[in-house]
Amino acid sequence: MVELRTRTQGKGILSGHVHAVPRVVRFLSVGAVASLLQLLLLYVIHLSGISKLLANFFAFEISTQVNFTLSYFITWYDRTPEKPTVRYVIERLMGFNGMAVSTLIINMSVFALMLLFFHFMIAGAVAILAAAAFNFFVSSRLIFKRRDEIPGHPSRGLGRGPF
Repeated sequence: MVELRTRTQGKGILSGHVHAVPRVVRFLSVGAVASLLQLLLLYVIHLSGISKLLANFFAFEISTQVNFTLSYFITWYDRTPEKPTVRYVIERLMGFNGMAVSTLIINMSVFALMLLFFHFMIAGAVAILAAAAFNFFVSSRLIFKRRDEIPGHPSRGLGRGPF
């Protein structure tokens, strides 16, 4: 099986500084980066003449892939194996994108509703906030389970709390 290297043994900037930050702060920071990217893409894609709803969809999809990557390496790094297989990463990516379908429904519904009352950029920001709590819960409990919750995982007991 092919393996991917994701981190060094306790060395490097991420493991020394970023990973010392509480998970909820890392989650919010990664979410902020993905959200800002989504809003930037929403604006740029809409400028090309695409409808606001379709522009929001494309912006959401692109930012979701960036969110997964940052979540994997920053927010939930301690819940992944030291040497994950390609299969492991693909399973997490598929689970994250599956969750994103529900998040997309929340995001698009809130966005469409908020368009009735606010500028489309504000509607986009409110839609992002509405989906964030759902994203954290599903990521924490299903996509990036604690290592001790994965049956037969060789790194059982290494996950950090409280989430």
